[in-house]
Amino acid sequence: MIEVLIVTGPLGAGKTTAVNRLLKGALEHHFRVAVLINEFGSVSVDGALVDVALPELAGIENLINGCVCCSLRDDVVAALAAWCDLPEDLRPQRVVMETTGLADPTDLLDLELDPALQGRLRLAGCLTLVSCLTPVQHLTQRELLRRQVALASLIHISKTDLDPSLAFAWEAEIRHALPYLPLVQTRQGETPADAPDPWKGDLRPLPEGWVAAEGASFAAARSLTLHWDHPIDPSALETLFQLSPPGGELLRAKGVCSFDGWPARQDGSDRWAFQVADGRLEVTPMPAKGAGPSADSVAVIIGIDLDVPAWKQALRNLERAPTGSRRKAALKP
Repeated sequence: MIEVLIVTGPLGAGKTTAVNRLLKGALEHHFRVAVLINEFGSVSVDGALVDVALPELAGIENLINGCVCCSLRDDVVAALAAWCDLPEDLRPQRVVMETTGLADPTDLLDLELDPALQGRLRLAGCLTLVSCLTPVQHLTQRELLRRQVALASLIHISKTDLDPSLAFAWEAEIRHALPYLPLVQTRQGETPADAPDPWKGDLRPLPEGWVAAEGASFAAARSLTLHWDHPIDPSALETLFQLSPPGGELLRAKGVCSFDGWPARQDGSDRWAFQVADGRLEVTPMPAKGAGPSADSVAVIIGIDLDVPAWKQALRNLERAPTGSRRKAALKP
């Protein structure tokens, strides 16, 4: 049977970094491995990052614009069933399923019982990532995070190199609330040598008495996507996300772009991926890989009560049209 590992956790917890390492590990052990990625938004930035980094995967499926455990469940089942239908020499042996940070993984724990999948796959575990930079009180304040943590078979506390004291605070909080859960701290996505194997998880239902906590919900979260036509001013990008974001609560931002004044790298690519989480902006090189969605310049913004026109104008203002060219503009009806 195909083994499926669920990877979940809040927005910006480092799930895509963990997924890439899981995929590379499976490939190094000569498994045929595929990845199913769900993102909240109309463009799969995470899918593009995985695609360019690991072209040897047995399959990549991107599910966008929804929550993997409800509105897209039929698509999840269809994607997994299609892989199950492949001839044995082409069929993935392992599938990593990365949920959006806004997804409740509860309804994924019965995938083995779905008529289209029964007897054809096995849920190997649920890996939940939590960034240590997330406020510790969110474990009691945010119901979604509580469920993502409580349903885990293994917890990774990520980004511990950025603030070790916060990492230990998170570890103490989770061990107090759920002492039976295996938990490790990770640094830049790397786990200790003696860390538990995520593929050998022990899935459990929600603990008795783990009732919903009052506090912020992400039901009102919305996303916006904007495609850029020109290179971006890197200093203006940093200012936008770290000093003066437009109205609303920004939960997450990510995208792909080229930077004004930055030459192409030795691999021929001039594309860079940017990620905004926990108030931090990170920029990493986007490897070259021909034409296609991964070559697009795009920004995805996720938040609550976003001032959409203000965000779109702010993002458009980051563009720097080359000398002698004119910025593209939509014609008003």
